[in-house]
Amino acid sequence: MSNMPYAIEHQRQLSEEERNLVSFLLENEAPQYLSQLASLLVIDRCGCGKCPTIMFGSQGHEVPEFGEFTKLADYIGKADDGVLVGVMLLERNGVISELEAWSPAGEDIRKWPAIENLAQID
Repeated sequence: MSNMPYAIEHQRQLSEEERNLVSFLLENEAPQYLSQLASLLVIDRCGCGKCPTIMFGSQGHEVPEFGEFTKLADYIGKADDGVLVGVMLLERNGVISELEAWSPAGEDIRKWPAIENLAQID
């Protein structure tokens, strides 16, 4: 269980969609973190209970402490329901910690955008 104050415990393996999305983001923005992908586990989801944001732990690593983070990747794209979704991959203390979905228009987010719909935010 993580110590993220805004999270709901939700332990499971990454879905194929999540793994592919994280892999794409790492390959394009932070290849030095690719070695962590194989051991990532979902430990929490966003406290809103609606959006696809997930927090990671990993086999053999401590859960990253809540606090300062570094953005590894920042992209935006439309999900197949037409909602514009921002996608950020974050790390804390050298460990991939979160795949965050956010809405630039304040809309409810239910899905990740397809990789082919993503554009990097400068």
